Amino acid sequence: MPRLQSGVWKHFTPAIKDGRETFMCNYCSKTNSKNATKMQMHLDKCKEYSAFSQRSPGADGSSSASIPVPSSSFLPGATPGDGGHFLIDSVDQGSQAFADECLARAVYATGSPLTLTDNVYWRRFFSVLRPAYCPPTRHAVSLHLLDCEFERVSGRVRRAVAEADCVALVCGGWAEPRDVVDYVVSTPLPLFYKSARRTERASVGEALKEAIGEVGAQRVFAVVTEDAPEMAEAWAQVEEAFPHVSAVGCAAFGIRRLFDEIAGQPSLRALCRRAEQVVRCVRERRALADTFGHWQTTKMRSHDAAGNPVSAVLPAPAPSGSDWTSAVTMLNGLLEGQATLREMALSPTVDVDVSVRATLQDPAFWKGVAGGRNLLYLVGSRIDHVRREEQTLSAVVETLGQLRYHVGAELPGSSLHAGEQEAVLAALERCQEFCVRPIHAAAYMLDPKHVGQQTLSGEQVNGAYFVISNISHHLNLDQGKVLGSFARFSAKEGLWKGGGIWSSCRHVSPSTWWKGLCSSEPLSSVASAILQIPPTAAACEALRSRLTDAGSRCGGADGAGLSPERLEKLVAVQMNLKALEPSDHDFASPESQEEEVKISFESETQ
Repeated sequence: MPRLQSGVWKHFTPAIKDGRETFMCNYCSKTNSKNATKMQMHLDKCKEYSAFSQRSPGADGSSSASIPVPSSSFLPGATPGDGGHFLIDSVDQGSQAFADECLARAVYATGSPLTLTDNVYWRRFFSVLRPAYCPPTRHAVSLHLLDCEFERVSGRVRRAVAEADCVALVCGGWAEPRDVVDYVVSTPLPLFYKSARRTERASVGEALKEAIGEVGAQRVFAVVTEDAPEMAEAWAQVEEAFPHVSAVGCAAFGIRRLFDEIAGQPSLRALCRRAEQVVRCVRERRALADTFGHWQTTKMRSHDAAGNPVSAVLPAPAPSGSDWTSAVTMLNGLLEGQATLREMALSPTVDVDVSVRATLQDPAFWKGVAGGRNLLYLVGSRIDHVRREEQTLSAVVETLGQLRYHVGAELPGSSLHAGEQEAVLAALERCQEFCVRPIHAAAYMLDPKHVGQQTLSGEQVNGAYFVISNISHHLNLDQGKVLGSFARFSAKEGLWKGGGIWSSCRHVSPSTWWKGLCSSEPLSSVASAILQIPPTAAACEALRSRLTDAGSRCGGADGAGLSPERLEKLVAVQMNLKALEPSDHDFASPESQEEEVKISFESETQ
């Protein structure tokens, strides 16, 4: 549809005549075709519009507009054929601006296209809802309305940080070949803070210290990062400059790197190549795919041994750099169709490649597929486990402990050689060193779900005491009283003597448990702060995903053409609006309209 000249649209009402869309003048009721030039020419000649436009402005100097709108079938309360009555609707500057703000906020929060207000159907809806309201253009939604909303939401983020008793600074991008590093503050709500360009002059440590200073060193208790060659040195710089701040490695990143190292072992890579060859052979040849599907569903193999339904189609091979589930899904699909595939290899009527037939008849191949699937799933599933929103640092200690035990038990039955098994164990040690630091041990010891479980080494326990003492000093607490409170907690004495308080920890988060039930104890503020720190940089990954998605939606495809800076503002607003609960102010009408709205509502409900 051609776009009308600025301000013209509100003077016409869409209508359907003889099956085609027309526009009716709100002043003389004449209809026009949807031609912007002709509609403008009509207004220039319309005597009724000329008389209306010469009316003087309101006493307050506002440019309010009263627009007569012919009653038609799509307006509320109208009756068909009643064309002789008119509505009088008006929107003053204040109401127009407030409506624009609310509409833009809804567009940003829902990730709707910025060109939504240019769509003829949306404009028709707005004209039905409020005939005199003229929605903003896409340029207004992309420019000054976005700037205003960004400033408003940024103010709410600053207030949330100022009111938080513990803030963790989460950053992502150092481990990737990107020019931009993203920063998210966890309060514990993940709130977008800023994106900053990497510079050659500033080291990672200097950049992290600068970001901590901007957020407020008094409130920051941890920095969560991915890994990078210079990250160990950066962590040391941060902890030296701010003794109460702990540097934390993203557990999901560390476990994903462990997964990649295991999947990269030569024996497992060779096994996956053979598995891909089988999958491609069956999927890409129509006759084989049809035979596999038919035999899988008709030869009593529609369910596995556990009674679960199995697929009649083999999953696609795992693409390079894909999510960990792709490789596991491919291997699992082969195991589900194992009986059918082996029978196809034995059948003289099925044309299977010689090399694939040999693979399907090889018992060592199937043993390797089962062992590889189990090992990769064991590690990969832990990535998703630690990424859960409710997880704490204590969950990382528990997860890595389980990984050490189960991987050690699974390795002998895998297809990996002795040297490769040693390499996997070495990778597991590196993962443990990156993911579990003294503050993790402190979180594990302070988590009521793990109290009394002696799984930490003496060195880890001493590190936990050191972290607790540092945070106590930072909060101006008596360290002796804090450690005394910790002793009573560990021994389940005093406040923690009854059984009810321990059963309650299964129903609330650990930090809430400490703040809500144990607030009288000196240890409470230390424990609640430590147990609010996120174990991963998943918030930064979600931010980058949003940036990519918004870039595809707001590039040339929908005409918005946002610059990187404005795209960053859009994603910041969208992410923070989703995290922050709307306040009463978000839904309040302008002060000048409060009494009018109240009176109108009361009169309509009486």
